[in-house]
Amino acid sequence: MPRPGLKQVGRIIVAVGVVVLAGAGVGRAGEDPRIAEKFLQALRDRGLFDVALDYIDQLRGDPEIPAEMKSVLDYHEGKTLIDEAAKSGDLVRRRELLDQASRHLEQFVKEHPDNPLSREALVEIARRIFERGHLAMLVGEESQDPAQKTAKIEEARVSFQQAHEAYNKAAEQLAAENKTIPGFLPKDDPRLAHRDKVFASMLDAMLRRAVTDYELAQTYPAASKERIDKLNEALKQFETLYNDFRTQFAGLTAQMWQAKCYEEQGKLGEAIGIYQALLRQPDPRLRTLKRNVHYFYIVALAKRKQFALAADEAVAWLQTYSQRDELRSREGLGVLFELAKNIDAQLTPETPVNERQQASKKIVDALVQVVRYASPFKKESLEILKRYKPNAAVQAQELSRLTFDDAVAQGEEAIASLDFGRAISYFKAAVKKGDLVRGIDKVNLARYNLAFAYYMNKQYYEADVLAEHLARRYPQGGLSPKASAIGMQSLIDAYNENKERDRVADLERFIDLAKYAAKTWADREEGDDARLNLGQVYLGRGQYDEAIAEYAAVRERSPKRNEAQSRLGAAHWAKSRALDRQGDAGKAAAASEAAIAIDVLQKTLEARKSGGAAVGDVGFLSNAADLGVALTETDKPEAALALLAPIVQQQATKSGVGYARLMEAYLLAQINAGQVEPAIVSMKAIEQAGAGTNRAQLYYKLGRLLERELDRLREKKDLKALAATQNSFRTFLKALTENKTGQTYESLQWAAESLLSLDAGAEAEVVLKRVLDEAIKNPEFTKQEGSSEKLLRTRLRLATALRLQQKFDESETTLEGVLSDHVYKRYIEPQVEQGMLLDAQAEAGKANWNAAAAHWQGLAQKLARLKPRPASYFDAWYHAAHALSKEKQTAKARQTLIGVMRLNPGLGGPEMKVKYEQFLETLK
Repeated sequence: MPRPGLKQVGRIIVAVGVVVLAGAGVGRAGEDPRIAEKFLQALRDRGLFDVALDYIDQLRGDPEIPAEMKSVLDYHEGKTLIDEAAKSGDLVRRRELLDQASRHLEQFVKEHPDNPLSREALVEIARRIFERGHLAMLVGEESQDPAQKTAKIEEARVSFQQAHEAYNKAAEQLAAENKTIPGFLPKDDPRLAHRDKVFASMLDAMLRRAVTDYELAQTYPAASKERIDKLNEALKQFETLYNDFRTQFAGLTAQMWQAKCYEEQGKLGEAIGIYQALLRQPDPRLRTLKRNVHYFYIVALAKRKQFALAADEAVAWLQTYSQRDELRSREGLGVLFELAKNIDAQLTPETPVNERQQASKKIVDALVQVVRYASPFKKESLEILKRYKPNAAVQAQELSRLTFDDAVAQGEEAIASLDFGRAISYFKAAVKKGDLVRGIDKVNLARYNLAFAYYMNKQYYEADVLAEHLARRYPQGGLSPKASAIGMQSLIDAYNENKERDRVADLERFIDLAKYAAKTWADREEGDDARLNLGQVYLGRGQYDEAIAEYAAVRERSPKRNEAQSRLGAAHWAKSRALDRQGDAGKAAAASEAAIAIDVLQKTLEARKSGGAAVGDVGFLSNAADLGVALTETDKPEAALALLAPIVQQQATKSGVGYARLMEAYLLAQINAGQVEPAIVSMKAIEQAGAGTNRAQLYYKLGRLLERELDRLREKKDLKALAATQNSFRTFLKALTENKTGQTYESLQWAAESLLSLDAGAEAEVVLKRVLDEAIKNPEFTKQEGSSEKLLRTRLRLATALRLQQKFDESETTLEGVLSDHVYKRYIEPQVEQGMLLDAQAEAGKANWNAAAAHWQGLAQKLARLKPRPASYFDAWYHAAHALSKEKQTAKARQTLIGVMRLNPGLGGPEMKVKYEQFLETLK
């Protein structure tokens, strides 16, 4: 597997040096698997992960490697990838490495369950899940979006819970294996090394399980019951480990974490006492442990407000652990942060100016190193840094005095501080001062950083020009693939944000760059990213075959493979819908494409599950939602519900885009399965979730389901259930009409008319006025055939809404506007509404009933000419009789009803007949 950044010759030289350091000779790797394993471990210990992975690839291709060694290469590759991820400062890269590691470890355990390393592989699988939790916490810390922050913390919480279970499983299996090995073995017994390895792995799993519980506690708010309970659970495990194995490394490490728990509980004296005791340990093999202990000690001193001592200890730590990897480790960044924070805490208004200047320099020097890397300390470090190093324009005179290296250093510092304007100034100066002959690699690095700064400063076209120059002029350069990614993202953002420019040209330029990247770096992640981007563009254009080809071309070993397969399934589904819209001609092809889509989406979802994807992961949820929709719309809603219901139940965080998509798919399945009450519950959950897509049309379908349910309850005469469903329907209609996207004239008009059927005049008025306003302003709508008639219908419904609220003057004015149309005034509906308005005015004492009776009689006589007579004919005579009864003309009202009944025994239907008979009973 090719790796960026090192030349092959250099790798071999470094690798040989490592083996010498490790005390092992190198012959052919195939001659002794033990030497190969030691070699790999030595590479990992020294952070040479790319060399280790290349070496594993060499072993895979060596025909002389014993089968025993080849069988464990997946284990070693997975372990190496996790080690690299744990030290990577690039959060995106870290996630990709963890995903790759998962596939190798899962495959190893599946194919070699009886291999002695399979138990250790379980520990590594748990560590992979644990690192995913850490990654989610870091992303959450850096997020400015409260919803994303909450979602990431919840994702971390779920990951830590899963990691606990995974470590527990590994610890139990290792403990069971440990019991099968005799406690005493002679020194020459070949089982001795295996026993020691199993015992150490068992303790490691137990320790990591406890640390996972400590980290799980950190996902809850300070002082919350959940945090206190989880911290106590972790503390008990640490105490047991230390008491039982105090002479082992795991026991001493557990004692350190025991002190950390005391520190969190406010028992600073006890914690500091343990830290000091551990720091006095003389064994040089405890250097890594003491490095962590010393950091915790500094934190505890700061909590006890011993700021000067804490700052001194931080300086001592930095002097003791000065290697590059140590300074960039989590505790190294933490110590730099604590140094700055404790110096800051000692400054007062009375601090002399010269001392303040010296202190400020120390604070800035420490924090600019912290903010360069992803860590829990980055956000607060940036806040402190802004106080001591505010943004200021770079003067030309200042730039002219800088050397190339100085300008680069200042630019990197500006990027770390998120001051991209300053970074641009420094990197532009660096590029001008660079040696284009002997130092082209350094100049290109400055160009790359300049392109990045342009992009972050939203200067998208400048970023693209520079990035494309690197990608096309230096295709073999180590930074060129990443430069192409900056160029593509710049063009995408320019297309989305600069809507007044030539967006078509931006898109065509993007396609050209993406094609170049996919072809040039076909075997790299950047090539996969380019294919994903191309697929998205083609899908948006309706070029389904092109999109399918791009998604299918993403490498099988790519960390983006699952995402590509999810999109591939979605592309097949989109193509199936397009074919289905062609009618009978495309039906067979549509069914075939739909079957392919479902198959791809099912397999991808299973791959995500086996890869340990968190149940709240956006990619996992989107995959499940797409599959659920495809099943539902191919007449398999029950299968969709069986798929989605357990996933919905597992969601602890009920917000965000992924959750909204899941619930929308779940709601669609419930609607198609006729599940009314569950669908209403899902609708409420969707409203609370926030972001979503296609919601208005989904609600429209739910509304139709509710209408059918109301009709069923009316027929059943279940008045209690009918009232409850009507309330739910009203709530639903309100949610539908408040949704601002995805609406059509038809969906809003239907919602308004449904509100009128519930006598919700005020809500209907708001919706109808919105319909009129949006339709009149939309030239595409007004050009449609029949648009004027639609608007008259909307105005008529508005008159009804106003009448229901007794806004009679407004209602009358609106109705007059409808009746003024020489065609529409002959329709029955406006004349019925005119009668209803006269009835309402008379009931409120604003008019007399004679006018209402006369109107209804006149309308009935007009309708009498129709054969067969419509229901509105009988309803008009009913209203006429009602108006006469209100005028105390009871006999005339009875005569009217009886006369109609004699001439029309059926009265147009049983419901109208019952209505007449019940009214006659009241007129006796």
